[in-house]
Amino acid sequence: YVKVHAGSVLPLPAGFTHTEAAAVPENYFTVWHNVFERGGLKSGETLLVHGGSSGIGTTAIQLASAFGAYVITTAGNQEKCDACLKLGADRAINYRDEDFVAAVKDATDGRGANVILDMVGGDYVARNYEAAAVEGRIVQIATQGGATATADFSKLMVKRLTHTGSTLRPR
Repeated sequence: YVKVHAGSVLPLPAGFTHTEAAAVPENYFTVWHNVFERGGLKSGETLLVHGGSSGIGTTAIQLASAFGAYVITTAGNQEKCDACLKLGADRAINYRDEDFVAAVKDATDGRGANVILDMVGGDYVARNYEAAAVEGRIVQIATQGGATATADFSKLMVKRLTHTGSTLRPR
């Protein structure tokens, strides 16, 4: 037991164990803060989620889909892509077999993604700039592919992109 302010706790959802309920805020708060608050995703826009089969990815797919976004995701094999589609993704890209930039452009009739949730970093940064729509928003929440990148800032300026960073968890 621990004494905390009532505003710092949530009720236990019906049917959840304490362990299951403890996992909910981590993913849902992270996605809500980064996709909807920082990224400003709105109904009718396109979200590209890298790592769609991860905990954050699966949550992003479900929330964005529920709020009326067109959801594109990347994953590392067909089984993971199929799981993303079952969760509500409109398009799943196996990044080992397909170039995600070309696939996003194709899926959006050349417009690109309005919001990109990126956990990869590294060489994905420059590729995200290519895959983003004009006035797109890129939210960097991790750097699993590397913390440094070479990027052509003219893409950032010409498309009027916003590239912001955040930790996985909102503070």
